[in-house]
Amino acid sequence: MKIKLNWKIILICVVWFLVGGFCGYGIALYAGNHAHSADYTITCPDGGAVDENGCCAGEVYTDMGDLGFNCCPADGDCFPPIK
Repeated sequence: MKIKLNWKIILICVVWFLVGGFCGYGIALYAGNHAHSADYTITCPDGGAVDENGCCAGEVYTDMGDLGFNCCPADGDCFPPIK
């Protein structure tokens, strides 16, 4: 059994493969150039920077056992450090 390959169909497949590749590359470039970056600084509610443990001024870095380390203000609930 001899299979006859049609060169026109092969050429059309190659052309559409190349067109798809260029379109995909263009979409990837567009998405990469228009993505929002995460270049920002996290600050505390008072506008100050966090300390080396990720806590704000007036908060104590506390070991809470199974809950891990948290920042605990003098009057309020504890929460995970700001990373």
